[in-house]
Amino acid sequence: MSMRMIGRLALLAAAVAGAALLSGCWDRTEINDLGLITGAAIDRHDDKSIELAVQIFIPRASSGGGGSMEMGQKSSTGSSSTFVHSAVGENIADALSHLQERLPRKLFWGHAEVIIFGESEARHGIRDDVDYLMRAPQPRERAYIYVSAGKARRVLEMQAVLERDSSEALREIAKSKLSMSVTMTELAKMLSDETGAAALPWIKQNQPRTKSNPDTTANYKNGTAIFKQDRMIGVVDEETTRGLLWLRNEVKSAVLTVTPAGADGTVSAKVLRSTTKLKPHIEHGKWSMTVRLHAETDALQNASSANLMTSQAAVRSVEKAIDKNMTDRVNLALRAVQKGLKADAFDFAGEFHRAYPKTWHRYASQWDDIFPEVEVKVISNSRLLRPGLSNVQTSEKEREGRQ
Repeated sequence: MSMRMIGRLALLAAAVAGAALLSGCWDRTEINDLGLITGAAIDRHDDKSIELAVQIFIPRASSGGGGSMEMGQKSSTGSSSTFVHSAVGENIADALSHLQERLPRKLFWGHAEVIIFGESEARHGIRDDVDYLMRAPQPRERAYIYVSAGKARRVLEMQAVLERDSSEALREIAKSKLSMSVTMTELAKMLSDETGAAALPWIKQNQPRTKSNPDTTANYKNGTAIFKQDRMIGVVDEETTRGLLWLRNEVKSAVLTVTPAGADGTVSAKVLRSTTKLKPHIEHGKWSMTVRLHAETDALQNASSANLMTSQAAVRSVEKAIDKNMTDRVNLALRAVQKGLKADAFDFAGEFHRAYPKTWHRYASQWDDIFPEVEVKVISNSRLLRPGLSNVQTSEKEREGRQ
């Protein structure tokens, strides 16, 4: 056999080997074969089964060509780009398999932005649901979690105008950090902590304002659902939620409206930065916690008679009013959650464990009895960094005094 023939055979063998390496995509799934789940809702159907509802994106080929996407016609959700489909099963995996049986596309969780638990499922217990969502390869660990009053499916069916669909609207609200915001990973961590207590954002739909305003994603009450050992045990309102966020060091942005002492009217200040530090103490068998709140603020609107530009006393009066506002909110949360629901949604247990590890291991089994009796001292310290321009009301009074 000539050298030329041997060279040709070597080239042929290399080509065959390369072709074999290129065959790795034989089992790929095209995007056109996927049903993209943008949100999911889990409701309790009966004692032995749940109802899983998923919001699925509707792709439509654009009439202009070019492979672009356009919004489909309005569906039962009121949204132009999604529809909601549901099935009943013994658990999420079982319900999902029943859903898949009736859909022509393979369901894909990778784009799920929110997961909502109905109140009945939340009170029944969500540990098994969270376990599945964390184990399954597709659901996003950064998906935001909500609890709804009534059925969770109704939240998916809310009509959105400013966003693509209700899931996108809830995701953007959670990202703003103006209220309670929890991801799947954060929820799993809370449930696995020593106390098993957790706090999740809670929403309740209001009645429609008017027939001419179709955006129902902007018309609801919010609060916080409190969990103990994976079961929801109560709900606190929006005002109490602010105190809960202070205690958890999760206030990223807020506007505080206060009435300074000795001044007519109110001052609204925006929180620029805030920190909360928890300092545990165990002395002579007595457990206590010192909560230190610090906030740096900017005066947004001065509707009072105080002149913040020229009077340091007026600035300090506003700061004291802000301190009282923060302290009152925290005490409200302590009364509702610590004394009322007796659930450690503030992670006091973690602070005591880190500060007093030996004592903690001795008394950890008694924490449910110790926590409600922990004495909490709240110390607030705010600074008004930018008082803003002199208010019109004060300037007018000064001019009248000079006449």
